[in-house]
Amino acid sequence: MSTKFRCSVVAACLVAFYALSVAGDGSEPMLAKAAKLFGKPLSTEHQVFRLNDNYVVWLSFDTRGDLFQVDVGPKSYYTTEFPNAKKPSSPEYLSVREYEDSLQKISHLKDIGTLQARHASAGSSAFGPVNTDRFERAFVDRIVAQNDSEAVRKFNIYFLENMAGSPEQIETVQEQPMVCLVGLWYYLQPEAARRVKVGQWQTLQAAGPNLHGTTGCFRTTVLHDADGFTIEEPQNETVVVSKPYRVRKLAGRVSMGDQPLEGVNVEVRREGSNTVLRSMTNEQGAFSISAASEGQYRFKVTKDGFKALSGTIFVDRKAPPVPLSFELYVGT
Repeated sequence: MSTKFRCSVVAACLVAFYALSVAGDGSEPMLAKAAKLFGKPLSTEHQVFRLNDNYVVWLSFDTRGDLFQVDVGPKSYYTTEFPNAKKPSSPEYLSVREYEDSLQKISHLKDIGTLQARHASAGSSAFGPVNTDRFERAFVDRIVAQNDSEAVRKFNIYFLENMAGSPEQIETVQEQPMVCLVGLWYYLQPEAARRVKVGQWQTLQAAGPNLHGTTGCFRTTVLHDADGFTIEEPQNETVVVSKPYRVRKLAGRVSMGDQPLEGVNVEVRREGSNTVLRSMTNEQGAFSISAASEGQYRFKVTKDGFKALSGTIFVDRKAPPVPLSFELYVGT
């Protein structure tokens, strides 16, 4: 796997939950501990350590300095980080003893807990046959040989983390519950999976994104954010309007340049209330929310394929009689 691929996975995590980046100050004690277990890092930029002559251990931290993922694989697999690594004439594998020893070492770095469910038969992935072990505090994806499910070519450890998001769907694959979040699969403990409410913003203990990637991971319902507002498809950046609007009533028009936009969600929530008031624009781009009384409101304007717009509106019967006017921009 190239560094480019690893960065794309991290970027997906950033959009969904945490602002992931190079390890912050909180990771320093963990890195010092890793140096005691594995020796000096081969790369301080990416926190890569030597496991043996051919294999390396790659640590991934979030901005709080928490270790959330460990990748273990041959140098030849990480072509960007090790461009001069000798390409093997035959696939490289860890023996059962080597795999168990390396797993134990990593558990000294951050405890994975006791084994809860041993892997079933290997399933398919973009990287080869994969099977998964569920531990008390982590999940382990193992890329194995075609004809030997105990010959491990590489493995990834995903530690359970608190994540906030709006689940798109939930599935059980190879007896492991998984949740789809922003187009990627994450593992769940069985008891956590039973509490998931698809489409509703919530905090979950999840691990990943795992090696099942994006396969079959898509929305099955409308998603809502922490304010109860609609999340557009695909999820884009939100344009925040810094200056509050002050209007007599919640009515106006949504456009893209000079063109009116039909089917746009215009949603508001009064400060201190959990009730979301909604309207959808007609073919002229017009909307109206008649149930809104005077006061301060948070708003969000969304349409699939466009960047969301959000900000604050004050409804004041003494305000100038000027309608609201929102402009949306095509997403990326």
